[in-house]
Amino acid sequence: MYSDYHVHSRFSFDSDEEPKIMIQKAISLGMKQICFTDHQDYNWPVKGETPLLNFKDYFGTLSSLKDQYSDSIEVLIGVELGLVEGTEDLCQKLVSEYPFDFMIGSCHVVDNMDPYYPDFWENRGSRKAMELYFQTLYRGLKAFHQIDALGHFDYIVRYNPDKSFHYNVLDYRDLIDTILKLMISKDIKLEINTAGLANGYDFPNPHTDIIRRYRELGGMEVTIGSDAHKAPQIGYAFEKAAGLAHRFGLKIYVK
Repeated sequence: MYSDYHVHSRFSFDSDEEPKIMIQKAISLGMKQICFTDHQDYNWPVKGETPLLNFKDYFGTLSSLKDQYSDSIEVLIGVELGLVEGTEDLCQKLVSEYPFDFMIGSCHVVDNMDPYYPDFWENRGSRKAMELYFQTLYRGLKAFHQIDALGHFDYIVRYNPDKSFHYNVLDYRDLIDTILKLMISKDIKLEINTAGLANGYDFPNPHTDIIRRYRELGGMEVTIGSDAHKAPQIGYAFEKAAGLAHRFGLKIYVK
């Protein structure tokens, strides 16, 4: 079983799972590593939500569990950092202060809204919303790229309320190529995130065509993450994700 490099615990605002339970689940699956990547999103726009970590508690708890389970699994302490243009100084300060084992960069905020919520989609056509997302992702990554992997490249497609919308990667080819080329130039790995598969899609995030294009442009390494917020989600569809990586001649990164 490949190791899970994208999991969320009670330290994230959108999970209440104990890290210990997640570690035990990973051990039961035969994983050699589990990487906690709880949320740190600056300038978060949603009232009542605070995706900011208490790093003293976070590192203290995970370091203790790392020691406790050292004979069974390697526990890595990472972070999923929100990429938002204008927060690059805060991001730089963060990564200078804390010894993260692994960092994912992700885009969760577009036009000061989270596409997870229906309000984002009001008065927006699907095509324009997708274009805006990729433009925002590029600007955020260009502003701060000191990360190990780019998470759920096309995150937005998961939450489109228009179920008749046909997602064709070629419609956004120029934008996607610009992002992929930037990633490759900065040695940023592409994450194959299986949460889309868990939500009923027939492709992970990113879409299979984006994985193929990453390889065509010279990308070499991917990470695999479930984006689990509950222990049973850990390792979901990893065989399929690994199969895609091997199909396109990509190496699965292990720290």
